[in-house]
Amino acid sequence: MKLPAVSAKVFWCIAVVLHLLCFLQALHTGSIYLVDSIDYLSQAENLIKHGSLYAAPWNGPFRFDYFTFRPPVYGLFILICKFIYANDYCILFMQALISLSTLFGILKLAGKLGLNINKTRLFLALILVFYPSQLIHCNFVMSDILFQSLLFWAFYYSYQLLHHQTYKNAFISVLFFMLAMLTKPVAFLLGFTLLLVLAIAFSRKNKIKYVLPFLLLPLTYHAYCSYNERVTGYYHYSSVTPVFVLKYMAKYTNAQLFGEAYADSVQDHIMAIANAQVVYADRYNLMNAEGTKIITEHKTFFMWFNIKGWVAFMLDPGRFEWVHFLNLKEGNYPGLYHVVNTEGLVKGLWIFIKNAPLVLLFILLISFIWNAFISALLLVFFFSRNISWQLRLWVFLFVAYIIGSTGVLGLSRYRIAVAPMLWIAALYVIQLWLIHRADRKENLMYVD
Repeated sequence: MKLPAVSAKVFWCIAVVLHLLCFLQALHTGSIYLVDSIDYLSQAENLIKHGSLYAAPWNGPFRFDYFTFRPPVYGLFILICKFIYANDYCILFMQALISLSTLFGILKLAGKLGLNINKTRLFLALILVFYPSQLIHCNFVMSDILFQSLLFWAFYYSYQLLHHQTYKNAFISVLFFMLAMLTKPVAFLLGFTLLLVLAIAFSRKNKIKYVLPFLLLPLTYHAYCSYNERVTGYYHYSSVTPVFVLKYMAKYTNAQLFGEAYADSVQDHIMAIANAQVVYADRYNLMNAEGTKIITEHKTFFMWFNIKGWVAFMLDPGRFEWVHFLNLKEGNYPGLYHVVNTEGLVKGLWIFIKNAPLVLLFILLISFIWNAFISALLLVFFFSRNISWQLRLWVFLFVAYIIGSTGVLGLSRYRIAVAPMLWIAALYVIQLWLIHRADRKENLMYVD
């Protein structure tokens, strides 16, 4: 069967209509805020009114961690959107445009990689249909779509730099890495990783000068840590680190080993001590040390816990985002991530399936099958000798870094960050398969 060619006009009509439909759904339900949204909106307000990056309501309960909990870029993005039009739906509209620009970049990269552009448009349109998480996250007041775009363009220009050593490619890739690390704390080491890889590659070609712009990354890190030290009295990059270590990695390790009640009691005890600290450095280090202590006491189990998180990262159908986007009433049924990490995989899944609405289960099943398909293509991509090792290495570095950084969480939302890299891998493998199939068919015709 010959696949239909998809023109640029048809593809962009499909992409724009899909984004518009999801925007109208968000406009209809008003379900555009997640738990973290208040942090970003508060930070934007505090920036303009108080000149502070404090990411919580200024007049609300005081939370010292929130002075360094959210880096500034998404808060600034919200401010820019509200300057254009003082309504939160302007943020969603701008995020849809950013998403479309990322799709443009994927098509541009596909052309540079030698992929058939008509087939790429067809498969990319299918990806948007079967992976609506991309469209859904455009319609939350969250940093994920902006972060995704920054990471993709960092990927694009750093990969360009690998093949075409110019200062333009170097500076543009560094710019996107800097913006990414100032959007989400999880990204701050990714640019350093690429710096090391590029330094090794270019040292053999006597082109080490092209990695010099990457020295802006440690300078950015130092500048931001210094700012945080001025605000809190402690030199650190983000207060997310001890919160993540204690309240997620350590807590869910305890929960799976000893039960949810025990995990909560341990965390409450540690937080009572942390909250009593007068000096912020003591609070930060205590939370980090106590969380690390729990993890190191159960190193083998924690490693297994991480592996499960990595698998979940690739397969999670996104219950949380679907419930909020469709404005479904959650009722009394528990969240999938929570029950799996407190009751175990088999028992947790059964509890969720038994209580969740039927329409939601159907949607999640389709999403799970699609995610499994993309994951299988990714594995084929990594082990295919018909694909350049540089491209495989670059995709691996970005995907593995985000998977490893999010660790035990394994949530669908974090996969958004590297979705374009996953799609590039899938598009490449599919087209290789089509080429192989066409060659085989031609050979059979020749034999006949």
